[in-house]
Amino acid sequence: MKIVSLKDAISQAKKLAESRLMEGMSADEFVEIGNADGFRIYVTAGKTVGDSQDPFHENSRDVFMLILDGEVEFLFQSGEKVDVKAEECFVLSKHLKHKCVFKKLTIAVEGVYEKGL
Repeated sequence: MKIVSLKDAISQAKKLAESRLMEGMSADEFVEIGNADGFRIYVTAGKTVGDSQDPFHENSRDVFMLILDGEVEFLFQSGEKVDVKAEECFVLSKHLKHKCVFKKLTIAVEGVYEKGL
């Protein structure tokens, strides 16, 4: 059994994100905190710089996310917009076309099943 300090993982993810932000780039940084038979759990830190002009994209797997601090705005190809804030969680279904904007430095725990990808 592997014991991980969530506080240390958050600190590491924040440092990675802050480094990118200091370069004027958007950040979406991951620190793995667990892995069991292809299911991976990460602490992620992200912030979008400027207006997001990223195209809609889709994930090849379902993604679970628990927002610890901050806020993420999801824009879906259908035109729907959803804001997810601290202490809220969701599952983003695979192949759902979307883009996301991290409105401020956002810290989250993310889980994905990556086996076979």
